Amino acid sequence: MMAHRMTIGHSLVRISVGVLLSAAVSWICARLFVGTELSTTVPLWFIGVLYVLARRYGVAVSIIGSLACAAIFAHSLFDPLGSWHVTSDVARRNLLWMVAGAIVVPYLLQPSASKDTSQIDDRG
Repeated sequence: MMAHRMTIGHSLVRISVGVLLSAAVSWICARLFVGTELSTTVPLWFIGVLYVLARRYGVAVSIIGSLACAAIFAHSLFDPLGSWHVTSDVARRNLLWMVAGAIVVPYLLQPSASKDTSQIDDRG
């Protein structure tokens, strides 16, 4: 029972670290690209960042992190700044694609589980 609790605690720490990293990187990107022509494409690039973090810290980081990053981008990257409302249709669409992509891509690109063929019963 104690080992199970430590595993859950370890998982929560890993997920928390991954989500905090994704939020920090998204805030830095928002500060770097605010007001530039590239600002609307930042969420699309961020799918790659979330994928890397998901590989390191778990798929939950990509799911939770994409929601946190969408909020940070909406508030700090897109007009009107300081508001959760995003006026640009392109920016809103790219935020949606970021969330959808960050949820789907880690599942599609995860390594396949190796099958243990020694357990197969051939009795039909």
